[in-house]
Amino acid sequence: MDLDKLSLSDKIIAGTGIVLIIDLLFLPWHSIDVGPFSASLTAIEERNAFLGVLALLLTIAVVAVTLVRVFKPETKLPDLPVTWDRAIFFGAAATLGLLVLKLILETDFLGIGAWLGLLLAAGMTYGGYLKFQADSTAGAGTGTA
Repeated sequence: MDLDKLSLSDKIIAGTGIVLIIDLLFLPWHSIDVGPFSASLTAIEERNAFLGVLALLLTIAVVAVTLVRVFKPETKLPDLPVTWDRAIFFGAAATLGLLVLKLILETDFLGIGAWLGLLLAAGMTYGGYLKFQADSTAGAGTGTA
């Protein structure tokens, strides 16, 4: 695997996305300590778990599409009404939106995973934005948008 094929936006999306997957699956998003007892929940457990699962699935999809497009360019992806670069940006932004909504709906006993997850989702969205900008710039130069 030649990592030199990855653009800056691809590196940001893949790096933050992979760590975000780990964060959503394993790090505590809600921690409760009561005397000698403690409990922690990941993003895909109990409190608004549906939003965490959707964010996880979107993150996996965004990372997978990004890496497939770079390392297997001969793979034919389905045609979309927008370009794949824009779809990656929209997917990353939707992931960030889902995680923000998850935290707005339940703000009690937040753990380190919640804060790290927001930062990682914001980073993935920034990488998607860079991809979106490159797509817009390339489209403007050819007369197609």
